[in-house]
Amino acid sequence: MRLQQLIETLRFLRSDKGCPWDRKQTFADMCRYLLDEAYELQDAVRERDGDACTDELGDVLFVLLSCVLIHAEQGAADLEEVARRAEEKLVRRHPHVFADREATSPEEGLRHWRDMKQQEATESGKTAGGLLDSLPRTLPPLRRALTLQRKVAGVGFEWQTADEVRAKLLEETRELRDALRSEDPRRAHDELGDLLFSVVNLGRFLDLDPESALQSTVSKFARRFGYVEEQLRLRQRTLEEASLEEMDALWEQSKALDPKPPPAS
Repeated sequence: MRLQQLIETLRFLRSDKGCPWDRKQTFADMCRYLLDEAYELQDAVRERDGDACTDELGDVLFVLLSCVLIHAEQGAADLEEVARRAEEKLVRRHPHVFADREATSPEEGLRHWRDMKQQEATESGKTAGGLLDSLPRTLPPLRRALTLQRKVAGVGFEWQTADEVRAKLLEETRELRDALRSEDPRRAHDELGDLLFSVVNLGRFLDLDPESALQSTVSKFARRFGYVEEQLRLRQRTLEEASLEEMDALWEQSKALDPKPPPAS
C-alpha cells in the first residue's frame, strides 16, 4: 500500500542510514512546514490547478505524517493511536449520524458537535473554557478575526442584515478619520484595527473569504506593478527616474491589459 510505503520512507529518512537534514528536524520544525505547505495548497486551489493540488496534498500529507512520527519518537502516541483518537472523536461528535440525535441543517450539526465537545470536557473533569478560549493565537490576524466571528455568529451573536454590517463599516471609517484628525497615534492604531475587523466581518457576512480576497488583490497589484517596471525597463528607465505621472499612465495601461480573474471557488 502506497501510504505504508510513504510512512516507511519517512522513517528511513530519519534513521541513521537516512538524511542528516531529516534527522535534525524537530516536532516544532515540521509543524511550521505544515503551515507553509497548507498555504501552498491554498494557492493551488485558488489557481484551480488540479495537478498542483495533487502535488501539494502530497506535501501536506508527508509533512503531517512526519509530525506524527516525530511525536511517536518522543514517546508519545504513535500513528495508530492518533488515528484511533481521531476516528473516535468524529463518531462521538456526530451523534446525529452515528447515534440517536437528528440534524436537518448544518447549524444543527455544528450545535451537536459543540454539545459533545462540552460533554467531553465535563466528563474528563476539565473546566469548560469560553467559546473563544480555543482560538489559536498563532493564526494570521485576518484568519483569526474570521474564525472568531464565525464562532460567535454560530451562537447567535450576529448582525441581521448586510446593510447593518456596511453601516458599521462606515461608522468605523468615520471613527478612524476622527482619530487621524486628533493626531493621537494610539487611537488611530485602535481605530484602524476596528476598521479592519469590520471589513473581515462584511466579507464573512457576504460569504466572501477576506483573506483570499486580500491575497488576490496583492497578487493583482504585484502583477500590474511588474508591468510598469517592465515597460520602464524597455524605455531604459528606472523606477527612481520615472515620474509619478509616468508610472500612473503605465499603471492604467496595465489595468486595461489585465484579464478579469475567474470567480472565486
